[in-house]
Amino acid sequence: MVYSNSRKLLLSGWLRENGNAEYNSALKLQKFLLFYEAFTKIDGEPADFSHLRGYQRGPVFSNVWGDYTHERLSFDMAAKAEYAKQQGGLNSDRAQKSLFLVSVLSEKELSELTHRMNIWKVKEQRIMGGEYQVDLSEADFNDDDVHLMHLLDQMYPLPMITNSSVINIDNHYFVFSKQDAERLTEQHYDVLSSVSENEHLINPVYVEIDDEGRLVID
Repeated sequence: MVYSNSRKLLLSGWLRENGNAEYNSALKLQKFLLFYEAFTKIDGEPADFSHLRGYQRGPVFSNVWGDYTHERLSFDMAAKAEYAKQQGGLNSDRAQKSLFLVSVLSEKELSELTHRMNIWKVKEQRIMGGEYQVDLSEADFNDDDVHLMHLLDQMYPLPMITNSSVINIDNHYFVFSKQDAERLTEQHYDVLSSVSENEHLINPVYVEIDDEGRLVID
């Protein structure tokens, strides 16, 4: 039996269809759902933070977590069916922004980012002290959280997102324009593999191809 509500199944189905690699990471699915609800809230629309609990790696929608980890086949089928039934039931711009965020940051970086959110941080001592499934409250989503989400919204405008392709090499996420991504050669990938050995790279890494075909890393 699947316990996730129709909203979370719809969002999960959208991610499965549009970001399968991220859907196949339990943590990235959770962050995608959290960002979508946070963007919804700062837009002044009703958000769904039900069943949100504090784990050491950040906020988790416990019903989705249980379904995904213990009833994966049933969850996959339910998410696919819900998305097929009501594709227009979500805000695609918010979904794309949320997907982009989870596609350009590592799991560790995503955890660190959500640790900055007051909705989790206000219960940090209990969570990190080992208390199990600490309930998180929408009432604790405060002005600091609003500011953080607005900042992320401004950092990653939708036109840039829709014109970007993300290349993942060893947990480094290289962002190209779609036009430049089509020009990538085997030699370019060799360069990116070499660059990815630099442990000081900060995701996302923006890259362009200049007129002479060289990679220009921001």
